Parts: sequence; C-alpha cells; structure tokens
Amino acid sequence: MPYRTAENADAATLVALALAFRDHLERDRPTVAQLAAGVSQLLASPDAEFTLAHQDGEAVGYTLLRFRPSMWAGGLEATLEDLFVRPDRRGLGLGRGLVGVSLARARDRGCVTIGLDTNERNEASTRIYRSFGFDAHSRRWGGRQMFYRLALEPPCC
Repeated sequence: MPYRTAENADAATLVALALAFRDHLERDRPTVAQLAAGVSQLLASPDAEFTLAHQDGEAVGYTLLRFRPSMWAGGLEATLEDLFVRPDRRGLGLGRGLVGVSLARARDRGCVTIGLDTNERNEASTRIYRSFGFDAHSRRWGGRQMFYRLALEPPCC
C-alpha cells in the first residue's frame, strides 16, 4: 500500500520531506532543528497525524492533519495543514491519494468539517482540492474566503 500513517520511527523521513517542502517554498525557516523538534512534538500529539506516500519503497510525500473541537462546526474539525509531494514525483496521483486518505482519516476520527489553506495560484493543489469538493466561496458575502497569517517572530536577543 502506498499510504500509511507515520510513526515515531519515521521522524527523520518526515523532517527530510518537510525540509524539501520548505526549500520548495523558497524559505530558509524553520531550521532543520526546528523542523525536527516540531515533527517530534506532532508525532507525540493525539491532535496531529502524518500520512506518508511511498513509491518504489521510498517516502516521497506526506500530509499533516490537525484536529480540534470547533464551536462553529458543532464538533471536531480537521485541518489539512500540509500536503507535499516531491517535485520529481508529481503528476502521478500521489497528492490526490494523500488528500483522499486524509479525508478518510478525518471521517474516521469523527470530524464534521475539514479545512485547509493554499495559495490561489497553486493551480495543481487547487485542482485536487476542488475535485474533492473543497470550496472557498462564501454564500453570505458572495466572495472567496481568505486565510490571513501573521508571523509572530520571537524577540531578538
């Protein structure tokens, strides 16, 4: 089977994939040490779950799901925080497969909604998300829902 839930023994693999994702995004943070600490913490958390995609015996992609109760959803909500497939393995259906597994895992956990954010110009991932029924359109306002982010950098020195 090409997809499986990651375990503690997969920490180094997850860090390597997250580092490739970071580099793909042309960022220099988080550091390798920060990624390693974050992966370790998330693997130990009951509110997070990684899924790995394998091809030819090698891990080539992952998702990170986060879970939390939501008063607005009326139950448990999942967030698809990360979806990454190595660039040399894209176009083979692995990203779509990872999203499908993530939706199944969210349903298995009893989630009533799942959300995510992506850049509107990330056409490949947007096509995948839309094919599963994700929609950014707001019935109330008639426009797209936006997700804003503010980096809260630690104080210097």
